Amino acid sequence: MIVLNREKIIDGLIELKKEEELTNEIIFNNIKSIVNLDDVSNQEKLKLINNELGKILFN
Repeated sequence: MIVLNREKIIDGLIELKKEEELTNEIIFNNIKSIVNLDDVSNQEKLKLINNELGKILFN
């Protein structure tokens, strides 16, 4: 039997928030890297950025 108390629920929510922040930071850094690519067309950059933004929406 699983017993959930207030402390465990709060700890779980904090853990989820940290994971979300880390994921968003990785995605943000990926987008910055894409923008700085010199040998890629703007249209291709836009596709790559949209893929990264999609990760936020579907997580």
